[in-house]
Amino acid sequence: MMITYTDLLKRLLVVLALIFGGTTLSAQNQFSIYEGLDEGGLKTTIENNVNSFINAMSDAAERQQKKVRLNESQFTQQAIEDVKMMWKNSPMSCPPLKIRSRCLNTSSGYQVRGIPVDILNADENNSRQELTIDFTRDGQISNVAIAIEMHRYDQIMAENRSALDYARRQKVVEFIENFRTAYNRRDLPYISSVYGDNALIITGRVIKEVPSTNDGTLTTLTNKVVYTRQNKTEYINKLRTIFKRNSYVNVQFEDIEVVESRKYDNIYGVTLKQYWHTAPTAKMKGYSDIGYLFLIIDFTNSDNPLVQVRTWQPYLDEYGNIVTTPDQVYHLGMFRLAR
Repeated sequence: MMITYTDLLKRLLVVLALIFGGTTLSAQNQFSIYEGLDEGGLKTTIENNVNSFINAMSDAAERQQKKVRLNESQFTQQAIEDVKMMWKNSPMSCPPLKIRSRCLNTSSGYQVRGIPVDILNADENNSRQELTIDFTRDGQISNVAIAIEMHRYDQIMAENRSALDYARRQKVVEFIENFRTAYNRRDLPYISSVYGDNALIITGRVIKEVPSTNDGTLTTLTNKVVYTRQNKTEYINKLRTIFKRNSYVNVQFEDIEVVESRKYDNIYGVTLKQYWHTAPTAKMKGYSDIGYLFLIIDFTNSDNPLVQVRTWQPYLDEYGNIVTTPDQVYHLGMFRLAR
């Protein structure tokens, strides 16, 4: 039987897949840019860097390695440290899909969005998420974050009122994604750095209240949300304890709304629904909750935006009853800021 060149090549790919843990040549080139950059060296560099990163994650996950091996010439030093922290919290693997993304211009370089990954420590319902990857002007990977949904990103950007507002909304989304990812990688120094020294932090919790009665009739328990006020130090110390007790923290955001303050320059209010989940351990049960998170973010220093107000209100009680409705969520008009 005659063996053609094509048959021989196919057999060679199979052998290579067996040797290198299933990484075929097609898998090495599954990401491409279809819009935003012209053909040329920079486009090729970014595509190669993303494909190398995708393969490094998938290979490390398949081999169950404790560390992901990155090509350090393709990353900034900070990005290397952040990816390694993400991996320590939960390994990720990129599914074998063809990924096409448009390339966005940012204030510091470029960005691609919508890179699908499977977070291996997450439960099945929350394992498939997406990454956003930022690049320097010469194509080095400078940041990797867990992305909000692409359709929501497009909606937030479409609501801009000016070119300046559009650029600031890019910064807001970037901040939200980095903020969320910092919780996922349990990065306490970063989280501490984005809260203002005088930040106001308010957290709600549900308690059962027995209405008072003097006529001897039976009463039923009703829900009441009580609020605790904390300063930055108290909040960070509590968060430090949570991170020590939990090896995996999964934070997800939905229903994100971004509002520019009409009263204060460089101030944005961000409202979103937060899903918080910690995996069970040998010593502790897992914990999950859903609530409304509201942030007031000060972009006076656009390179170092600060959270000046953070509020969290429970969405449901333990029985699934709604305890906070959208019209009860904190918003910009409720706070007076010292400027």
